[in-house]
Amino acid sequence: MKLFLAGTFIAEELTKKYKPLYVLESFYYIKPWQIQEMSNWKMFLLDSGAFTFLHAAERKRVDWDAYLSKYIAFIKANGIEYFFELDIDAIVGYESVKAMRRRLESETERRCIPVWHRSRGLEEFKRLCKEYPYIGIGGFAIKTILPNEFPFVRKLIQIAAGYGTKVHGLGYTRKDAPEFGFFSVDSTTWSTAVSFGSTSYFDGQKIVTVRPPPGKMGGDHRLRREYALQEWIKYQKYLDRKG
Repeated sequence: MKLFLAGTFIAEELTKKYKPLYVLESFYYIKPWQIQEMSNWKMFLLDSGAFTFLHAAERKRVDWDAYLSKYIAFIKANGIEYFFELDIDAIVGYESVKAMRRRLESETERRCIPVWHRSRGLEEFKRLCKEYPYIGIGGFAIKTILPNEFPFVRKLIQIAAGYGTKVHGLGYTRKDAPEFGFFSVDSTTWSTAVSFGSTSYFDGQKIVTVRPPPGKMGGDHRLRREYALQEWIKYQKYLDRKG
């Protein structure tokens, strides 16, 4: 399984120094230095930035046509190979999302990575698997898929495997991710845990997050972030070797 580290835009010096294997970044946050670093990563995924808008107060005021134009221009200008669709079903409806997907693929002349949400239904999941070699499953971070429903996700991945389709779990950070059969997942936990005072380390098989006692944030967050990034990269390499 490929583990993509998300949110590295906040850590230019550390990312350049330690060179993660796989990186995912949001179009909404991506920085020029990340574009320059892409050649140092084994694989890069570009997220549309849609997640940022799902809880934003200004989401209804966004000119989505203009946003899509900028997204397309960026993909073309930088030769981005793997990029997600604008999965903003909750904002504009799925029919509009499909129209944007058609435009995205037509103008980039590349296939995007569609992102299935439970609101699209099982038959649409199967249809996407028939048509695409690589799809995403969204809803973990925004909790439209709850932990007690995760066994159903296993079944979805099995269905996708029957079509020869790879599945990316967007924001799926649980330790059982490798057991699910995901081709890839992404996580910001390497950084966000540090913001809450925790420290992550790789124990040889998994990431362990150590939480501080109540009311105590731990040592210098910069040092903890540097340490955590190194440990998560060890985990990336471990998962990469396992295949």
